[in-house]
Amino acid sequence: MTGLLAACFVMSLSCAGATAQAAPRAGVGAADAVTPTVHCILPAGQGEATGPQQMTVELSPAVVAPGGKVHAKVTLGPSPATSGLALEDVPTIPSLDLAMSGGASGTVTVRGAEITMDIPAGKPIELPPYEGDFLVPANASGDISFAPLRTLTQTKVLGSVFETPCDVVGGGGGSIGTVTAEGTGSEPATLTAPADPVRPNTAVVLGGSGWTPGGAPVPSLCAVGGGGCDPLKFKDHDLTIDGGGTLHGTATLAEAGAVPDGAYEVKVNDGTKEATAPLTVRAVAAGDREIALSRSSGPVGSVITVSGKNYNPDRWINVIGLDATGTGLDDSAVYVKSGPDGTFAVEFTVISDAVVAVQADEGNDPATVRTVPFTVSTGGGGGGSADQKLNTTVRAGTLSMVQDGDTVDFGTTVLGTGSGVQRSRLNRVEVEDARGVDSGWSLTATLTGFTGTDGGTIPADAVRWTPRCTAQSGSVGVPVAGSPAALGSGAASLCRMDPDGSRPFTGGRFDADADLTLTVPGATRPGDYSATLTLTLL
Repeated sequence: MTGLLAACFVMSLSCAGATAQAAPRAGVGAADAVTPTVHCILPAGQGEATGPQQMTVELSPAVVAPGGKVHAKVTLGPSPATSGLALEDVPTIPSLDLAMSGGASGTVTVRGAEITMDIPAGKPIELPPYEGDFLVPANASGDISFAPLRTLTQTKVLGSVFETPCDVVGGGGGSIGTVTAEGTGSEPATLTAPADPVRPNTAVVLGGSGWTPGGAPVPSLCAVGGGGCDPLKFKDHDLTIDGGGTLHGTATLAEAGAVPDGAYEVKVNDGTKEATAPLTVRAVAAGDREIALSRSSGPVGSVITVSGKNYNPDRWINVIGLDATGTGLDDSAVYVKSGPDGTFAVEFTVISDAVVAVQADEGNDPATVRTVPFTVSTGGGGGGSADQKLNTTVRAGTLSMVQDGDTVDFGTTVLGTGSGVQRSRLNRVEVEDARGVDSGWSLTATLTGFTGTDGGTIPADAVRWTPRCTAQSGSVGVPVAGSPAALGSGAASLCRMDPDGSRPFTGGRFDADADLTLTVPGATRPGDYSATLTLTLL
């Protein structure tokens, strides 16, 4: 009964959201009604629906600056689709894509707030009017005409979000209104996103400049061209804009079921500015699916680990033992969900001497079946077996460093001879990170000026360094050496370890040193000089 209710619910919503249709009445103005023909794809494999739907959109203000905000009030007529069941309190989010022409090109999305609505049984479904804002492009100029492209209704049921897209396919829809872009807009913001494909359910690093200082950035995932922008495609984010207008942080994509493989645009909007960047989503890593066993033989009762890689993330993996005929031994089946990186690992018990292989598949898809042989060993003595459980506790250590020495000697400079440049090398510093976390660390240095025994001085920036750092064998993570620089009172980077979201932690031992050069000014008083270089590890 629950399954029936869920299916009927989704059907009603899908049609409800969208079965718009069209017949035209192209108009110019703030509230021209059009009735295009729309074609809707219903969720959960329930088919398709096509029919007319009236659409009216009121746009204000009539004149905006380039990059300015437009407010839209959307009224959709009844959908020709109906629901087989009456449903109450259905959480629904409506949106409408509008194509721009004339003074701007591209697509904007009017997204309404989430509403709760009742779905009648056997009657046309009609969404209540809704409102939303969008920004015209920063390079817009003159009269911009808007025409409907697609409605999208998102419904939340049983812990999932079901989508019903309805594309305008005919009927001469035409313009629903015009806004004029005049004046000079603010400097457009920029947005950067990874060039390489990213996986669903992982954090995507975003950045950029020219944003509103202290603004509240919100990421959305859009189709190429800017339509269908949906903030629900990111399940979380920690984006911030600093006082200089620089965007920092990550946005975590939704799971693979909500974000299929493909080319997208990621859009960030801070309320007054927005920008887009291309983003490619690819769930399965390069290479084919593979499984492996922790051991290939053992007696009945053995518990082995079955692991796999290159699978779609967040999918159920079925693991089962096979007999000599290839038949699955149902009592042996175990299930595990793949991780965001497409890997899995699960314990499997050899329940019978009939087991000759272990098989895994992804969501019962025959194309994903992988099999590895297993040999049940009987032994000769019949003495049985026994298990002993071994336990241990691992506690986090500290972040620390040691150095090989505390003195660097540049030797003697004879004024008036040579270039006055002396060379030496920083004593090796070993950083040990035993914390077992992925927070990274930074090793920096400051240098005082040189003072002589008779009162002479040499400025600190007479010393320059070229840092080096490497990871010792067995360490996790790749350290980054600082840039060549003059030293002084400002902290100069010797070596750092950045957080690495692809690993559970970074740590181990890392070596850092630097080549040093001292350029002694020609007008330096003779004498013995010394300065103090302070290393700080954070």
